[in-house]
Amino acid sequence: MALAGPLPTDRDRKEFQLMFDEKHSAFVQAWSDMSMRGLRANQAIATSMLRWFWSPFTFTAAASVAAQIQSSVVDVLGTGLAPVHRKTIANARRLSKTEFR
Repeated sequence: MALAGPLPTDRDRKEFQLMFDEKHSAFVQAWSDMSMRGLRANQAIATSMLRWFWSPFTFTAAASVAAQIQSSVVDVLGTGLAPVHRKTIANARRLSKTEFR
């Protein structure tokens, strides 16, 4: 965008629109994937907590639930970043082949 200057050409404007559309679709996909992964993680954590509640209270059971929560958070964030990362890498490859004026 910086190389296009204050008066972008038609080609530049098309490229800007393409980048905007790609990023928009990647973020929509990311939010959708994160929502589904978060829903599944919440169900699994609720099941573990109920199992822990009805079993004798032990430190290992509590630590297991805590580790599952931490793992789920990392998994949800990783799932959300994956589509954005794929689009970013694809754009970088495509733009690296573009000739500058």
